[in-house]
Amino acid sequence: MTTVRREIDDNAIRAELGRILASPEFDATERNRRFLRYVVEETLGGRASRIKAYSIATSVFGRGPDFDAQLDSIVRIEAGRLRRALDRYYLTAGRADQVRISIPRGAYLPVFLNASDAAAAEAVAPSLPAGRNQPARRGCAILVVPFEMEGDPSAYRNLDHGLTRQVIIGLTRFADLFVYGAETALASRANLAEPTMPVAPDLLLSGGMTVSADRFTLEVLLSDARSGRFIWGETFDRPLDPASITHVRNEVADGVVRSIAQPYGVIFSQQAREIEGKPPESLSSYESVLLFQEYWRTYDRTLFWKVRERLEEAIRHDPDYAEAFACLSLVCSNWRRFDHAWPPGSPDPQERALALARRAIELAPHSSRSHHALALACWFSGDAAAGIAALERGLALNPNDTELMSDLGLRHAVMMRWDRAVPLLEDSYARNPEQPANHRIGLALWHYMAGRYEEALVEMRRANPQHVVQGFLLVAAAAAQLGRKAEAEAAVRSVLGIAPDYGDRVVADLEARNLHPSMIAAVVDGLRKAGLPCRDAMDELGVRDAAAGD
Repeated sequence: MTTVRREIDDNAIRAELGRILASPEFDATERNRRFLRYVVEETLGGRASRIKAYSIATSVFGRGPDFDAQLDSIVRIEAGRLRRALDRYYLTAGRADQVRISIPRGAYLPVFLNASDAAAAEAVAPSLPAGRNQPARRGCAILVVPFEMEGDPSAYRNLDHGLTRQVIIGLTRFADLFVYGAETALASRANLAEPTMPVAPDLLLSGGMTVSADRFTLEVLLSDARSGRFIWGETFDRPLDPASITHVRNEVADGVVRSIAQPYGVIFSQQAREIEGKPPESLSSYESVLLFQEYWRTYDRTLFWKVRERLEEAIRHDPDYAEAFACLSLVCSNWRRFDHAWPPGSPDPQERALALARRAIELAPHSSRSHHALALACWFSGDAAAGIAALERGLALNPNDTELMSDLGLRHAVMMRWDRAVPLLEDSYARNPEQPANHRIGLALWHYMAGRYEEALVEMRRANPQHVVQGFLLVAAAAAQLGRKAEAEAAVRSVLGIAPDYGDRVVADLEARNLHPSMIAAVVDGLRKAGLPCRDAMDELGVRDAAAGD
């Protein structure tokens, strides 16, 4: 590869080299600093043709005259690390530098560009059409730097490219992420109809991998592209059989994606911290979606109206923002689900939930959240089959969405389909322990129906939903079945504190949630023993069972 200089003055290049080496944002070892200085000075001195792995190894890394690049991969490994350090520098402290120095993959010769030329050469997306305003970003932008292969790559050629590609594919399944590769912008599927935004990443994902005869190891880092601060890092280490290399690669890629992108993972936690303390009225549309996720974690009743108001504003301001439509649909579904008061004269919330969910799917047919919204809208409108189908469709679109997986498990659980429910719930929480524990009620129901009341209570303590009636029902019933009168009565008081008339409509409420009739009878039996005034609920159940038998 020829060295690109574009007639840049040597003094300007040396000044840029000095800025890089002096910057605390240039996160490189001392020998990689020597590496960079060596290739730049050799090039400026007219000796670019001498820059080979051998000369770098002997002049910079102290290798002897018997150095063999085929046996010792130190130069290639350190070049990868140096490239990553330069990339991060130009995303942070060097963003405004007028001269740029890079070392392209596949060579050790430096490239020198003016900032304007660098922007053109590194552009990964077209500019917006003239006369059109750039839309506000509706998510987090993440740049995936190609993972570097460290060690002998001959046995597994292109493994680094394949892993990078699988990570990008997995990330693009989350509709609130804008995902960019080093050469091509891959926008979130939610916005393919819109002009792709120029890269201005919030986060930078990078890493290096080593492969030996029997091990595959990936070290991956996530950093804030603006400050350069590292916010997450993990090592994925797997045993390796050459026959299973593709399976191991995909498993590791899924592990990276789940750790950073799944609901309530690393990216959400980072973004949520940025809106802490902001007045609700100042939130952008995307930040309103983040506020929704905070509400969805706990179902905190004090947040319900604030979240609804912000999402209503978001869809008015951004009428093609699918995630805001989906989140507002979920909020409307919670009206029936958790007995929130609804303003007189407002559209019927169940009908609105369905309409909003369908609009979200029109805007983003590949968004798992859009299908999640449709699922709950159907479920609480009495169409359980359609709700299950929508959840399954969403999970097929994004197998790494553990929230969708656990909700599907819960829906199967209330219908006593344990062979589907239990594996989904257990796998979901094994994959993502940080997600809200609300859906553990499905495991609690499994234990309760099998007479394992103590295990049911353990799961309900893990779930700990404090803001809704349903968070206390099974605690009251299971404690009563165990003869723990004080604990059962305390749970009943919590139920009546939220909904004083709940005993008058307990059966109707559980039926609206599509619980299996046998499960309703078992739960109501426990609630009566706990002291909840169920007002002839068991008689009502008996009449309905008899009518069903006729």
